[in-house]
Amino acid sequence: SLQASHDDALVAVRTHSAATAQVQLDILFSGSVDPIRALNQGRCVMAGFHAREQPPMGSLAQRTYRPLLKPGQHKVIGFARRTQGLIVAPGNPLALRSMADVARRRARFVNRALGTGTRVLLDELLAEQDLGRQAISGYEHSEPSHAAVAHAIQSGQADAGLGLESAAWTAGLDFVPLVQERYHLVCLKTALEHPATQALLAVLRSTAWQHQLGTLPGYEAVASGEVQSLRSLLPWWTFKAEKSAAEQVG
Repeated sequence: SLQASHDDALVAVRTHSAATAQVQLDILFSGSVDPIRALNQGRCVMAGFHAREQPPMGSLAQRTYRPLLKPGQHKVIGFARRTQGLIVAPGNPLALRSMADVARRRARFVNRALGTGTRVLLDELLAEQDLGRQAISGYEHSEPSHAAVAHAIQSGQADAGLGLESAAWTAGLDFVPLVQERYHLVCLKTALEHPATQALLAVLRSTAWQHQLGTLPGYEAVASGEVQSLRSLLPWWTFKAEKSAAEQVG
């Protein structure tokens, strides 16, 4: 079972793996934080979350994910690189290019729920531009998925929202790219050799899947199916800290 932050490519790989490899993925979509907690509590075998590539020390992403992930205990499986940005009406009538533009033009914004990786990303972008939540008209208006954000804009309820290029494309909306991020799958090290995990890895490494992933707007097959270390992807741990933690456990 897989609990994960909402992602269009995960929906696609569920269909692809069932059709090509008879691998059945049982996916429960929630935020980015809850799936890792569920993994640590034994309520799922794998979790999906996303963060900017090489997120900086001291970032909100670090404060959110570091307490939940332990080097040596967890293993990260590469899934995809994807683009997040502003979903806007066709033609981008308000000429929005950044969150500063959203604030300055008092554009009606639609947010994602607390606990989602996209909400974490938004708060990071606001902090980087010295913007408070009160500067964003509609900060408290949240939707449960990227598709729901796109629908709110498509229906005229909002002018902009932070989301995926694929969601904008599906809804016939315009998209302003802001950041690239990695979508990660994470499991306990002990689960790597399970037959179901190995079957999924084989699907993610296949040429057929990587080609399909590359056809989704805003997605790239980067490190798909590669088992990676937390330290190489999320530079929040030092060797000294890891050693100290290991000594405490031992």
